[in-house]
Amino acid sequence: MELTGCNLTDQTASKVLFEEVSMRRTTLTGSRLPRFRLLDARLEGCDLSGAFLEEARFRRVEFFGCRLLGVQLLSAQMDDVFFRDCNLEGGVFASSTSRSLRFKNCTLKKATFEGANLAGAIFQQCDLTDADFRNAKLQDADLRGSTINGLQITAKDVKGAIISPAQAVQVVSLLGVIVVDDELE
Repeated sequence: MELTGCNLTDQTASKVLFEEVSMRRTTLTGSRLPRFRLLDARLEGCDLSGAFLEEARFRRVEFFGCRLLGVQLLSAQMDDVFFRDCNLEGGVFASSTSRSLRFKNCTLKKATFEGANLAGAIFQQCDLTDADFRNAKLQDADLRGSTINGLQITAKDVKGAIISPAQAVQVVSLLGVIVVDDELE
């Protein structure tokens, strides 16, 4: 099924299922869709800004060039999901779980991943400025190449995450350690 140019702004429904769908330039801005399910779907140039998608289930879903400003994906389950060139600034992924989750060239400024299971997730060339990863599981999550300025994280949270040497200095300073380049004489 293909949906192109649909305006579904401010819609309210529960347990909506889209399976084997391609959505282009479709707008779901401000919609309240708890338990929204997307299976084998591709969304391109869609706008889900401000959408409330609590307990959403996404499986084999691709988002390309989508706007998801402030999207609420609380307690969502995302399996084999790929976000590319998307703006997810201020998105809330609190208490979400994922398997094979990937973000590429995405803006995730001030996004909240508090309590999320992001084990194995990949954040490639993303802007994670001021993102909140407190109490998130980051075992084998790959943050290399992403901007992590102002990241909210604790030593326990960062355990097992994959970062670059340049990011290591930033992470250490985020944890309150003072890094000095010169040795004591």
